[in-house]
Amino acid sequence: MPKEKGDLELKRSKVTRLLYAIGGTVSLGLAMLGIVVPGLPVTPFALLSAFLYAKSSKRMYDWLLNNRVLGPRIKNYQRRKGLTRKGKAGVIAVMSLMVLFSSFVVIRDNLTVRVIILSLGVIGSLVVWFVVPTAREE
Repeated sequence: MPKEKGDLELKRSKVTRLLYAIGGTVSLGLAMLGIVVPGLPVTPFALLSAFLYAKSSKRMYDWLLNNRVLGPRIKNYQRRKGLTRKGKAGVIAVMSLMVLFSSFVVIRDNLTVRVIILSLGVIGSLVVWFVVPTAREE
């Protein structure tokens, strides 16, 4: 009886699957933290969690896809194979607001930290615009 591809993928050793599950859980924690911490991205960590959970446990992967907060982000990314230009612009706009807020309201007197935050914001924006795949508008 031929096995399905999903069955073959989960035939890894228990140690390997455990390491994938631990990585997925750490990534999920960072994604959840990103919901409340300005500048910490949510979607990339959620996508990484989905990838790692898919390699470790079908149950955990299904749970993540059905999660009411992160599930829609992951499903949308998978369906479209990326972010639309409008979505990218929205991500960059929110990220820029958080970076500027952090740089000029929270960090007032430390120029070095302000420059680091602004530089990381620019790098993050470039990554979102040029590295994240662009999906077509529906």
